[in-house]
Amino acid sequence: MSNVSPKQQLMIARQQLDKLSIFIAGLADFFHGTSPTIDDEFQQIKKLLSGKPDYDKATELSVGLNAKLKNESKFMQQKNADTLSQIHQSLRQLTELEAVDNQVKSEIKQFIKRLSPSETEHLSPINTFENALALFKKALSQNVVMSKHEDEAAQLVLQEQITQELRQLIAPYYKKNSKDVTLRELNQKLNEGLENKELLECCLTMIRFVMKDVLNEAASATKLINDIHRSLVKINQGISSTITKSKNRIQKREKQKKAMKAQITAMETVLSDTSDVGDLKKQTTQYLIELQNSLDMTELEERTEQEKVITLLQSMQKRLEELESQAESYKQKLLQQRIDTMTDALTKLPNRMAWDEKFKATWSQVKKQHSATYLAILDIDHFKQINDKYGHSVGDKTLQIIAGHTRKLLHKDDFLARWGGEEFAALLFDTSIDDAYKKLESLREKIAKLPFMFKGNRVSVTLSIGLSDLRRHKVSEDAFEEADKLLYEAKSNGRNQTCK
Repeated sequence: MSNVSPKQQLMIARQQLDKLSIFIAGLADFFHGTSPTIDDEFQQIKKLLSGKPDYDKATELSVGLNAKLKNESKFMQQKNADTLSQIHQSLRQLTELEAVDNQVKSEIKQFIKRLSPSETEHLSPINTFENALALFKKALSQNVVMSKHEDEAAQLVLQEQITQELRQLIAPYYKKNSKDVTLRELNQKLNEGLENKELLECCLTMIRFVMKDVLNEAASATKLINDIHRSLVKINQGISSTITKSKNRIQKREKQKKAMKAQITAMETVLSDTSDVGDLKKQTTQYLIELQNSLDMTELEERTEQEKVITLLQSMQKRLEELESQAESYKQKLLQQRIDTMTDALTKLPNRMAWDEKFKATWSQVKKQHSATYLAILDIDHFKQINDKYGHSVGDKTLQIIAGHTRKLLHKDDFLARWGGEEFAALLFDTSIDDAYKKLESLREKIAKLPFMFKGNRVSVTLSIGLSDLRRHKVSEDAFEEADKLLYEAKSNGRNQTCK
């Protein structure tokens, strides 16, 4: 060192200070984001050491920063400990989830052992977090696969339900206008089966048809209302005109009566004042002629007014008859639309909307009178297999046959509706639970004996039934839930049976 000149020593020192400045700048970047206060002071030191360095000010700042770093070190240690504790707790909760695979649970438990207090001092929080995150991803990926399969199954069920609903919705439109290309294609697609995208397109198409139909009906209703309004205005004008003419006619009659009275008075005066018979006869004849003319004029005017009134009344009557006919036609159309709206197009049974209306009224009556009423849910066993194996047209025919026979086999006062898909719902009245059970069992046995032939093969089609007593429940949802559980019990016990 003795061989190094002061100038060289100064250069070496400057180089070392430059390296130290670079190190401090790198340290500032490394700690960026840890603490806003430390970040700010690091940035100030970094500025003081760049360009033309100011080592004195940088030294002053570094003394204060060093004290803060010591305090921050304790904070970071506590923060790391808290982070490791949270990772430990989260992983333990993950092992308690049923959806996590046992192999993954075993790996998590092994990892948790390494998070013991004696080991945490030597663990890097970042590495620990990365390893824990990897385990979370592994558990999540397996759970996602399982959920995906469950979602796909649920989606298929929902897709089938939507398809069934669309087929019911399109039926009345297709029946009225089977030549419509769009309706024909839509009906064909629904019978053949649809993918998700096609199903959405069909929904949009049906919405357009329904909206168009609603707008047409609104236009017809508006036209009818406008016609009635115009007719009422004309009738009102006719009545006002008739009243005015009647008042004028009364006034004319009063004038005519006065004129006739004046003539009669004049005749009386002539009779009393005239002594000449010839002259009296002549004047009397003249007055009688004038009186007759007045009477004839009055009769003519009366007849003319009567004819006008009759003509007006006939015109009003004709218009009212036209409106009545138009209103009756519209009433019948609305009635038919209500029937169509409340009827399942395929089975001709009441549909879900009709069921909701009937059940609401029945439930109210049961709550008021505590009358014996039972809810039955009937489901066709293995119906999906019929659709998949023989096609939707065969499935539709099966639904029609079972619906028809079920309606005939139940009492005429019982209410049967298509609940949706291959399910039916029934309300049984004025009987005991045992009699209702026997009735449904008899129905089920007769349905099972129906000779179904599918593509040359004889197939037995059966029903599973759940039966619930409405009087046992405080809310209607509980009655449905019980009937549904009993239906599920019948399915689980082997199908083709009734559970109560």
